[in-house]
Amino acid sequence: MSNGIANEPQQENSHNHSVVERIRIADIYREQYAHFRSMNDILYKIPPLFTVALGGLWYFAASQLKTDRVVAAGIFFFCVILSIAFINIMGRFGRAFNGYLDNLNKFDGEYRVTLKPSGWPSTVKTIQLLLCVSAIVSIIGAGHAIRMQPLQSTPVGASVDQATKP
Repeated sequence: MSNGIANEPQQENSHNHSVVERIRIADIYREQYAHFRSMNDILYKIPPLFTVALGGLWYFAASQLKTDRVVAAGIFFFCVILSIAFINIMGRFGRAFNGYLDNLNKFDGEYRVTLKPSGWPSTVKTIQLLLCVSAIVSIIGAGHAIRMQPLQSTPVGASVDQATKP
């Protein structure tokens, strides 16, 4: 049975009404508004997830600086990759979110409530900017891990005073 989506042929039901005729504009509006509401809720849950992931990795990388600089640098580089991936995710999310917002604004006509156009960056753009900062900080962390001098180890059985004497 066809659902009237994506160029599928229209099929007649027993009452000689096409499937497309049974879908009302009000139904489309309600469905798109429900999706928009859900996406708006998700939009404010995404940054804490990014923060937990990146912050946890940064903490682990910083804890490895004294013991294994290679691991620390690798983790910081992974954070750069994650930040770039998160920027892409937010870009795609923003385009979908704006698509729903544009459609709802068309339906609402003169009664629409919108901030477009605005001189301030959107929430999605703000999150993307902070993720760019995260990528830069991660690059700096990786560079610091690579440039660090290895710790001088004290020979077994020697005291700290003997290890520092020339």
